[in-house]
Amino acid sequence: MIHYYRLQDKLLFSAKKIEGIAEIHAEKIMISKNESIYYLTGNNWQNNNPVSVLIHPDQILDTEVGVDITRKQNEREILYNSIPEWIKERIKKKDVGICYHKHPRWKERLGWRKPEQWNINIIGLGNVGGTLLTALKLLGGDIIKEIGIFDTNRKAVLRWEKEINQVFDSTGKRRLPDVVIIDSDKVFQADIVVFCISIGVPSPDKKVGDVRMIQLEANSKIINYYAQKARKMGFNGFFAILSDPVDLLCQSALLASNFGRKGELDGKGLSADQIRGFGLGVMNGRAAYYAMKKNRVNNYLKNGRVFGPHGEGLLVADDVENYNKEQSSFLTEKVLQANIELRELGYKPYIAPALSSGALSLLSFMKGEWHYSAAYLGGIYWGSRNRQSTLGIEWEQYNFSNDLFMKIKENYYKLKENAKILEK
Repeated sequence: MIHYYRLQDKLLFSAKKIEGIAEIHAEKIMISKNESIYYLTGNNWQNNNPVSVLIHPDQILDTEVGVDITRKQNEREILYNSIPEWIKERIKKKDVGICYHKHPRWKERLGWRKPEQWNINIIGLGNVGGTLLTALKLLGGDIIKEIGIFDTNRKAVLRWEKEINQVFDSTGKRRLPDVVIIDSDKVFQADIVVFCISIGVPSPDKKVGDVRMIQLEANSKIINYYAQKARKMGFNGFFAILSDPVDLLCQSALLASNFGRKGELDGKGLSADQIRGFGLGVMNGRAAYYAMKKNRVNNYLKNGRVFGPHGEGLLVADDVENYNKEQSSFLTEKVLQANIELRELGYKPYIAPALSSGALSLLSFMKGEWHYSAAYLGGIYWGSRNRQSTLGIEWEQYNFSNDLFMKIKENYYKLKENAKILEK
């Protein structure tokens, strides 16, 4: 039997009766094309986003939702017992969401509305933050209302406010968003807060291993401070992380924001779906660069994808439809070495990350377009193409070959193991 409810102008349905919400009779349901529909489930909220698009049977069944969600299912598998046909049709169109009603903040996340014009606050105006700000100023006029900037270096803030607001289109054809200085207590008064602070980055003349992991300890302390601040403010927007290592910093922020006074994980801070890591866009850009350099793998531009963390554990697939292990391994190795090659030239690599992972990916995110970011999946932050719809996050799905999918699963579980260091 299906139970129906209305909450915040949304139609909700569940296989079990849920206390605390007024039930409505099925025959009284009148629904418009634009009305959002969510399936309510009481499954384990700690390993799932409070709200997301329903695209896989495992989301309804009492099973762990992991990287399998990115693999397309056969039509015969998308059969949900007892669910009316009209809802099944909308599920097939990716037009139904799923909501974990045992999450402490599920009603707040259900009430999120996509802004027509976004207010963005940027924390940190170093190499990445400054480059990001410039790009968003030039490219974001159609979607961004205002950009707030904050940095502990007051002179840097004053400099950027003056210079960036002197960028002006004399034709009057382009709208350039205003840039304003914000105080630390106003950081989370925005639709999306972008964290660009990075400390402990070795100078290019130092020979080091994975630079991203070297930054984990220092950057996690700072990001945890802001994550706790978001909790105190009751922030209901998005917290975008560009600093390295993005995947583990996302995890660190989630944990730091959700511990109560007694040290218990209470889920009253940032919800998992509010945190996104923006680091994979540049890995896709680098894969495209090296694919074009080597003509025999230029099919990457059409069907290639990158998966996993922004660093060790990354997997480049030359073609998700016709996976070639040798060509994919070549691209993966070249992408992972790209940072080192730039450092050997004497430069810190930040321009492509700030633009590909940052500005362009953030703009696509805000517009609800497909983009690369790390989002919460089965208890960790996993990088893959996704988009933010009005219903929540939707993962891009593929017809993976068995070889490719097994490699993706292997890297997924390695990242899950690595993330355990943050639980101590």
